[in-house]
Amino acid sequence: MLEQMQGLMHLELSGCNDFTEAGLWSSLNARLTSLSVSDCINVADDAIAAISQLLPNLSELSLQAYHVTDTAMAYFTAKQGYTTHTLRLHSCWEITNHGVVNMVHSLPNLTALSLSGCSKITDDGVELVAENLRKLRSLDLSWCPRVTDMALEYIACDLHKLEELVLDRGHPLALPLEVILWLCL
Repeated sequence: MLEQMQGLMHLELSGCNDFTEAGLWSSLNARLTSLSVSDCINVADDAIAAISQLLPNLSELSLQAYHVTDTAMAYFTAKQGYTTHTLRLHSCWEITNHGVVNMVHSLPNLTALSLSGCSKITDDGVELVAENLRKLRSLDLSWCPRVTDMALEYIACDLHKLEELVLDRGHPLALPLEVILWLCL
């Protein structure tokens, strides 16, 4: 069916638990610029390899995949490094700071990044983001329990274009933003 829709530029797959990676491969059209995949339990690293190979014009990727690991973040090509400006990773529980290293090197032009629910990300991962993704305008660190006040200092000192920062209420951060900004002076 998707083969007939050659003009399709945005694809959203949600709750497709019977959808396999082979099904995902066959759904990807090189014209897609925006892809959202959530609650599809069969999506893992190979799906990211397919996305990186088959979607050279991808500008926005939103992914909720419990089985995606650090390796997947290295699959993005130099082409996507120029075209991809938004990456939303939600509840990608297996992604660690090593995955952040892969991501910041593969996708240096991100303007929006969400690591919401990526519970293995720590302050060191946020420091990598702050030092390498200077074009960020939006950053979501909600439900990242290993991120502390130190991460706010990295953000305030390095992400001067940031317009939106999302933290959840149960977050362990305690310092007011004014204090963090003062620490950068």
